[in-house]
Amino acid sequence: MTTRNDSDPDIIRITHQEVYGSHVDDLLARQKSLRGERDVRRGKRGPWFYQNWFVFMVAGGLAAFAAWALVEPSFDDLPYYQGTIQRVDLTAMVPSYFQVGEKYFRIGSPGAGWIQVNGQDVWLLTSTREREADGTWGPLDPGSLQPGQEVGVYVEYLKVPERDVALARFVVTNPPRQSASRAGMSLEQLNARSEAASLLLFGVVAGLIGLAIGAVDGVICRLPRRAFLAGAVGLMVGFIGGFVSGNLANLVYSPINTLVMKQMSEAGSLTAGAFSLQMLGRSLAWACAGMTMGLGQGVALRSGRLLLFGFLGGVIGALLGGLLFDPMDMLLLSPVKPSAHWSRLVGIVAIGLGVGAMIGVVELLARDAWLRMTEGPLAGKEFLIFKDLMKLGSSPRSEIYLFNDALVAGHHANLRMVGGEAEIEAVDAKHPVEVNRQPVDRMRLRHGDRITIGRTSFVFEKRGA
Repeated sequence: MTTRNDSDPDIIRITHQEVYGSHVDDLLARQKSLRGERDVRRGKRGPWFYQNWFVFMVAGGLAAFAAWALVEPSFDDLPYYQGTIQRVDLTAMVPSYFQVGEKYFRIGSPGAGWIQVNGQDVWLLTSTREREADGTWGPLDPGSLQPGQEVGVYVEYLKVPERDVALARFVVTNPPRQSASRAGMSLEQLNARSEAASLLLFGVVAGLIGLAIGAVDGVICRLPRRAFLAGAVGLMVGFIGGFVSGNLANLVYSPINTLVMKQMSEAGSLTAGAFSLQMLGRSLAWACAGMTMGLGQGVALRSGRLLLFGFLGGVIGALLGGLLFDPMDMLLLSPVKPSAHWSRLVGIVAIGLGVGAMIGVVELLARDAWLRMTEGPLAGKEFLIFKDLMKLGSSPRSEIYLFNDALVAGHHANLRMVGGEAEIEAVDAKHPVEVNRQPVDRMRLRHGDRITIGRTSFVFEKRGA
């Protein structure tokens, strides 16, 4: 402690312990804060993996992968039908076009006869491909197809008034054995299942991403009630919103895709302009589908700020995911393939990663004030001040839950935002709140102030300070 010299009362003796004590740094930081100086108490940031952008990104990516794994087995770019060839007629002429409702579907490739597989007529085209021994797809030799042979066909399936039409795009001459349930499904049933999966795709993706992002903060903070509530709301809002916005995405994408296909048929291949238009159309469509993926936490906690951050993060993240799909599908992978499942995996996971990361980044850029835990079980984590009144305490109902600290009361303190300024308030005298090592009943906070509650400490930080 500081003492006076007995022989000379005007001399103050300061010990080595006092010079290097942490309270001196606190007092200096307090003086700098009062003078409005910048870079007060930046200090050690703590573990980077507690940053919201990283936590949300990992949660969103894992949820997106789970959604892909759930939907993909039922989703077919081209329905796959397998069975025994019963009849072969290589002289039959495929019609040049088919009418589907009020639209006419024109066959872009000449016909090469048809085969009957388990009672289903399948038209062969000169452009039909066959899987080679090395797994690549080469031109089909129709003469190699014989009655009694087991084959699998990837078909373009059209429902027309007279009868359903199946156009073979790819043929597998040595197909693997199918499960009994799959083998018993008709081509119409397979197509219906694929259409249902297509309708539900964005709903499932948005629902699971909403569940993960909504629940992950509660899981980290050991708040099971908040995790369950925010996760459930995120799942419901994400699924319903994703289903609705997914249909909106199809409305946005369909006319652009039709224009791209028209340019492709006229040029004979996909031009650079058509490819760019395809990327733009898919990105806009996926951005529409991503609008509701990050809303769960904001709705559950009734926070307009979190709602806005979730909306912006969802749109931007899904937009980035859409930008990755077509380059992956058309440039990195072979353009001749019956399924885009790998591209879809990359695109959907990119949506999850992007939505999660962008929610965190938007929050990071747009937040006004937050507490950074410097001492405690989650040291390094930043707690956004997302409501005008937030409770701190050992009760799981607190907005900032201080667990594993016996010195913290259930409702220990209140943090208020008043006119853009933050105030800390002790609830009762038995459970003190310290600001810069001094007990306070109520105090307005400045950037860099250190708040101590029990054995847990925070630094108050403010944007632009």
